[in-house]
Amino acid sequence: MSKYDPRAFWLWMQHALGAGSSKPNRVLESWKSLEDFCAAGEEAWRLEGYFTAKEIRGLRTFSAADAQALLDYCEKIGQKVVTPDCGEYPALLRQIHNPPCALYCHGTLPDFEQEPAISIVGTRKATQTGKAAARSFAYELAKNGVVVVSGGALGIDTAAHQGALQAGGKTVCVLGCGIDTDYLMANAALRSTIAAKGALISEFPPQTQASGSNFPIRNRIISGLSRGTLVVEAAAKSGSLITADYALEQGRDVFAVPCGIFSPVSAGVNNLIKSGAKPVSGAKEILEEYPDWGKNKIFLDDINTNVIIEENDTKNDSFSEGGTQKPSGAAQFSQDAQLLLSILTDRPCQVAELALKTRLPAPRLLSAITELELESAIESHSGRRYSVRH
Repeated sequence: MSKYDPRAFWLWMQHALGAGSSKPNRVLESWKSLEDFCAAGEEAWRLEGYFTAKEIRGLRTFSAADAQALLDYCEKIGQKVVTPDCGEYPALLRQIHNPPCALYCHGTLPDFEQEPAISIVGTRKATQTGKAAARSFAYELAKNGVVVVSGGALGIDTAAHQGALQAGGKTVCVLGCGIDTDYLMANAALRSTIAAKGALISEFPPQTQASGSNFPIRNRIISGLSRGTLVVEAAAKSGSLITADYALEQGRDVFAVPCGIFSPVSAGVNNLIKSGAKPVSGAKEILEEYPDWGKNKIFLDDINTNVIIEENDTKNDSFSEGGTQKPSGAAQFSQDAQLLLSILTDRPCQVAELALKTRLPAPRLLSAITELELESAIESHSGRRYSVRH
C-alpha cells in the first residue's frame, strides 16, 4: 500500500503540467495509475514523447512527498481537495476535453447529477438592467432547484450569485486564483456567504494569485459544471464569450439575453444569438429546455418575469476593482430601492403586492429587494414577504 494519499499523485501531475492540461488523459491511456507513472521515473516519462522539457522538469522537481504535504496543508486550512478518483468529483467535468486534476473546495460541493446547474456570466461593467436581469434569472432558477454557477467577479457574476442566495438556493463560485488569496476584497463577504450556502472552488492551489491567464482556463470549469450557460451583457471582446465557446465545445447549451443595439455591452450577446444561441427573456424559457428537471415549476406569481433590456440603459454603474460599497443612507440607494423603501412598513408585504404598489417589473423589483437586504434596510419573512427593518 502506498504511503501517499491517491489524491497526491493528481496534485503532483497538476503542479508539473499546469492547470488546464489535457495530458493526464494521455497518461492514463497507457498507464494503470498515476502512482505507477510517478514511480516509473524520468526515463519512462521522456519515452512517452509528448512532454515538454519544462513539464519533465516539473515532474522531477515536485515530488509525490511535496504533493502529499500540499494535500495535508489544504486539510489543515479547511480546503477539501477533490480529484477524479473521488466519488464527489462532478461527472460532467469528466466529460470535458481537459478535466481539472484537482478541485480545491471551501463549502459543500453540490451533487451535480441530482442538482443540475446553469452558469450565468457576463460583463464586469454591467448596467443596472443587466444586473437586475442576472438576479432575476438566478433567483428563479435557484427556486426551481437549479444550482447557479458563476465566477465571483463584479457586475453580472455578483448579481447572479446574489439572486441565487436571495432565493435560498445553491450557488457555486469558480475562482481563477487560490481560494485563500486576497482577490477582489469588495466581494469577500459575498464569497463567505456562498461558501456557507454552496461552494467556492478553484483549480488553483492555495496562495495562487489571480492573473489574466488564469481566468480563461477557469472558464472551462464554469461551463463544464453546467448543462447550459447564460450570457447576460457582454462586449464584443469579453471573457464571457470564452465561457460560451467552451460550452459549445463541450456540447452544452448556450442562452443569451438580447441587448439593445446601442448598448456598449450588447455586441457580444447579440453576436452569440446570431451564431445560434437561444435568446431568452426569462428563466422559464431555460427550464423549458429541460423537461426532466422537476415537475412543479415555481415562478413569481402574477408578476411579469420577462426581462426587457432598454436601449437607453447604457450607464456603467459597476464598482471599480478597488471600489467600496455604497453607504447605507436612503439617498444613496437606487431610485427603485428608494421607491420600495417608501412603500414598505412594519407589516410584512408579499412580493406580488409590492409589484402592484411599485409598478416595477420583476427584475427591477428583485434588484431593489436585494439592494435593501444587503444594506440591512429591510427584513425578509416566510412566504416571500418583506418589511422595514428597525
